Amino acid sequence: MAYEISIFLENKIGHFKRVTTVLKENKINIRSIFINDTANGWGILNLLVDQPEKAYEVLSEKSISVALREVIALEMKDETGGLDDLLLQVAQAGVNFNNAAGRIIEATGRAILILDVPDYEETIEKLKKQGLKILDDSTVYGRQNESN
Repeated sequence: MAYEISIFLENKIGHFKRVTTVLKENKINIRSIFINDTANGWGILNLLVDQPEKAYEVLSEKSISVALREVIALEMKDETGGLDDLLLQVAQAGVNFNNAAGRIIEATGRAILILDVPDYEETIEKLKKQGLKILDDSTVYGRQNESN
């Protein structure tokens, strides 16, 4: 089971840096990043990190507004049309998602699509019935034989 952390972040100089400093001090590696601008100077910072539970804990201790969410990671071909092919299978499974992000793992030549879905368990069932493989944590977080 993979997790993503989301941080409610004010759009002011140094606020993002405060988050990265806490992660750096705790030896937590950021694997993927996506920032959404919401409204009135606020946004949501979504991070895939190599130690999500620890990241949640240390950020919370620093009074940073953070949430830990289950996400689904699917492997896709790292080639032209790879995302299109995967999205066809996701659509055929009847899966809708709220947010998505991608990442490449250069050492393995894999590409990963991360999906934030409204109903995690139901979505897992649908994807498995479609024949899609849900990636394990070590692959998602880049812990297997990947140099940083």
